[in-house]
Amino acid sequence: MEQKRKLLWELGLCIFLVFWFFFIASNVDFQLGNLYGILALGALIIALVDYQFAKREIQLMNPNNSWIAALGIAVVGYFVIMFGGQLVVKLLSGVPITNVLKLLEASSPIFSNSLILNKITFGIMVAYLETYAIFVVGYDLLASMFNVQINTKNLKNPKLIGIIIGLTLFFLILHATAKSLDQASLVIVGFMGLVSLIIVTITKEGRSAILTHIIANSFAVFI
Repeated sequence: MEQKRKLLWELGLCIFLVFWFFFIASNVDFQLGNLYGILALGALIIALVDYQFAKREIQLMNPNNSWIAALGIAVVGYFVIMFGGQLVVKLLSGVPITNVLKLLEASSPIFSNSLILNKITFGIMVAYLETYAIFVVGYDLLASMFNVQINTKNLKNPKLIGIIIGLTLFFLILHATAKSLDQASLVIVGFMGLVSLIIVTITKEGRSAILTHIIANSFAVFI
């Protein structure tokens, strides 16, 4: 019964996001709103399939983890993305370390000229949707399909490695579709996807990764 109640909340959030992004498509930016509206609809379908047919190892919120712990992990995750991403970008393209926040900003699609609407849409709605659809229910369903458990021990398992690489590439493609990105920005986005998947694997929940994504997107909107 508790699982069904949690699922109803998740489905309700997906339905809300479908309407939110179709509102964006109708009134602000058709391409971006339509893209994320379709992703929200896809998340809704994947969540239903995942609940009915998969093991559902990854919850939106793991009852064993507190909000304080989730926020702490999110802050650590954000700094890992910043400093790790800075190092990777610097090594690959020679971009100065101080430019990484600008690269994150470059990866953020502009939904409107309103800072508040951009903050809400990109900083919160997009962050939640991308993490939930790709790194929670998408990750969980694929792991069930390939019969591999999501845990830290299996991070060396070729199946789980393949799933993580595939989802990271999908995350990259989604961002490249939403906004044309240069090589350095793609590196940051890809690294962020990888870190998010590792956080989900360790915590067995989506909340910490969602908070990490919200922090990163929010900083990107305001710089």
